[in-house]
Amino acid sequence: MLTKNAVIESFHYVPAGGWTRTAFSVPRAGKVAAARDYRIERAFYPGQDILYCVSGRGHVETLGQRLEMRAGHLVWMANEAPHVHCADPADPWTLLWFRLDGPDPVALRRKLFGDGAPRAVFAEAASPAPWFERLFSALRRRDAGLDLRLNQLVAEFLLLVDRAIGGTSHDDLPGPLAAALDAMRAEPGFPWAAPDLLAVTGLGPSRLRRLFQKHLRTSPHQWLMRERLMQAQSLLVQGDQPLAEVAEACGFCDVYHFGREFKRSVGISPAAWRRSELSAAPGR
Repeated sequence: MLTKNAVIESFHYVPAGGWTRTAFSVPRAGKVAAARDYRIERAFYPGQDILYCVSGRGHVETLGQRLEMRAGHLVWMANEAPHVHCADPADPWTLLWFRLDGPDPVALRRKLFGDGAPRAVFAEAASPAPWFERLFSALRRRDAGLDLRLNQLVAEFLLLVDRAIGGTSHDDLPGPLAAALDAMRAEPGFPWAAPDLLAVTGLGPSRLRRLFQKHLRTSPHQWLMRERLMQAQSLLVQGDQPLAEVAEACGFCDVYHFGREFKRSVGISPAAWRRSELSAAPGR
């Protein structure tokens, strides 16, 4: 057993000025084999630290939770709040880790984990270790386009974690959930009340909500609202239907409800969005 921490890989990077206001970067990353007294405790720290346990054990305290870690576990620490991570003295961990910085990394964490524990468990075949190797290779070379490359790698990492948490491929979804998505996507303007979804999935409202939350990190209502808004955008630019007709076709109870939800999600009213899109269209 190691008597002191062994830093196997250690990388530092300073992004271009202003880069992290608009894109993501990795200012620190590395690999460490911990000694039995490994412990880091901070009240707060810039960015977000993400730890992946390669072997051994330890725990992380973040967001008021104590999360046990062993091989295959990843924890996303909330650096904006008090946090601790410690190796198990009897079986100290080896960690791959990196620090994420950018426009709003906290929002990314919440997008992935919602209100749940910020932890993902990877099957051996889906380990993020190869991703870390690509990250380390990029930081080692420091090519001229490294800012862009790191932003790309962060996007790839988010997809890996998303897949580990719930599976985002349609083929990997539970049958009832996939059936619900197919049905609602085919007819987003239909009311889709609880009895309608029960007829399609065989599941009651609470069980279906749990599936949506587990695999998609959203509710059936929120998912359907986005589908309706996307259908509305298509109708707004494909013809000159009055807004009331677009609202009805997309399942909104009236044009006021449609306008409120559209502006809340898109940022401007349906009429203003239509004008801006059509004035920018080729040939108009």
